[in-house]
Amino acid sequence: MYRVFSLVLVFLSVSAEIPDYIHICKRSDPEVSKCIQQSVEFIRPRLRNGIAELDVPGLEPLRVADFDLGRGSPTFKAFLKNIDVYGASDFRLAKLKANIPNLTFRIQVIFSLLRLAGDFDINARILVVPFKGEGKFYANATNCLATTVLKAESKKVDGENYFQFTGLDLKLQIGDYNIRLETPNPSDATLIQAANDILNQNRQDFLEIATPFIERRVSSIILEIANKITKKFKYDEVFPEK
Repeated sequence: MYRVFSLVLVFLSVSAEIPDYIHICKRSDPEVSKCIQQSVEFIRPRLRNGIAELDVPGLEPLRVADFDLGRGSPTFKAFLKNIDVYGASDFRLAKLKANIPNLTFRIQVIFSLLRLAGDFDINARILVVPFKGEGKFYANATNCLATTVLKAESKKVDGENYFQFTGLDLKLQIGDYNIRLETPNPSDATLIQAANDILNQNRQDFLEIATPFIERRVSSIILEIANKITKKFKYDEVFPEK
């Protein structure tokens, strides 16, 4: 997900050295938001394998190092790592609105189907059942809507104005999901099956627990990537007038 947003940020960070396959959008264009959205669609075929010269990694699979879904919670510890996400390149950029004078960007991205696989380490009370174990997890998430508001500012350094993102508000809606946990320890088989049943039969309850942690983690990743992309550009390079 965050790499899709990083692609959008590439278009917000236009400069003279951007390759010719990227459609440059000017801040003086009254339809700059539409221009950026069309540019994303134009470059979509390159996303599957990534764009090395722009430091945009491939989306198939999208690799995520880790997710700590229970940070700060005394009763829910769930650490996911070595995660591969499939289906991210089939995203749809539903909405993009750029307010250049206020340096605010509103973005909506839809994923019809995301397939995930990775490692888990859980020590939690899942609803009323205590569960502790580790192993592999496999999951599908459908009809996912990510809505974000990016805020930025122009910052003067050595007499030159530079562009920096200062805040991000992400709201994530997951339509539905299913998940399967597997463990190499035969003695945990009964407990794992019980956990799978609870996670899949009480999906809405679990989403209410997990979504805020996912939102915070993804927000921090997007903000970090955003500033990596833009920190080397002056404001007039990021948003040329003409």
